Amino acid sequence: MASSVAGEQKQTRPGFFKRSVQFFKDAWGELKRVRWPNRKELTSYTMVVMGTCIFIILLVFGFDLGISYLLKMIGLGA
Repeated sequence: MASSVAGEQKQTRPGFFKRSVQFFKDAWGELKRVRWPNRKELTSYTMVVMGTCIFIILLVFGFDLGISYLLKMIGLGA
């Protein structure tokens, strides 16, 4: 018994180059639909990210100083 029915066409997949071109066309189409932030929004978002980074840096620095101080107090620090 044959695995395919007579008269049925075997579906072929497009080549690598054709699929790559189609991918980039689709990606470009999606990028055209994106709502990009204006300068005011971008500045605001950047400030939020910078502020968050500075806060996390200071938090880690504070924990590091605190743990170092505690280790020195119990005699395990250098």
